[in-house]
Amino acid sequence: MKNLENTMYLDKTFFQELLILHDVLIIVGPPCTGKSTFAKEVHNDRFVVSSDNIVDQVCEQHNLTYSEFFQLGFNHRIRKEQRELFDQSIIESKKHKKIVWDLTNLTKRDRAKAMAHYPNATFKAVEVEFKGWEKEIIKLNHERGLRTGKIVPEAVLLNMFERYQPVTKEEGFTEITKINVISSIIALKDAA
Repeated sequence: MKNLENTMYLDKTFFQELLILHDVLIIVGPPCTGKSTFAKEVHNDRFVVSSDNIVDQVCEQHNLTYSEFFQLGFNHRIRKEQRELFDQSIIESKKHKKIVWDLTNLTKRDRAKAMAHYPNATFKAVEVEFKGWEKEIIKLNHERGLRTGKIVPEAVLLNMFERYQPVTKEEGFTEITKINVISSIIALKDAA
């Protein structure tokens, strides 16, 4: 009987989640382009799905730097813990109407994977313009690394720049907005 109760509960939860009409905003852009800042400043009313936030949390718990975390093997228990917490945040996000995906989301495949979690959603994309700013992004990444210990290896950034695929409405987005946050980041940094 207990199994039947659990099944009924899961089915009820599943159907309740299907009834929520999700409004999902997917932010697209490489690291150090202002995605997280944009999410916090402009869309602070949304549930945020962010792998980086969870990596930061796990690093703090285990006294690791961001770079040390990514040097751990993929199957290391701490990396597994991070993936489990990320999966839990996706499950939690489904309880909210407004959601923002604050990951790089650089390829159509990445975006399709995010969208697959919300079968009845309306999808909007915010594409952070970065073409032509690659050298500045690498410099900002290095400066952030010196300041915070959070650095993405240059080879990884270059690979991200190369893999990037522009967002299209054919992917299922009802709205695509392009923003340039990098020029503001650089202007503020230069003014300081």
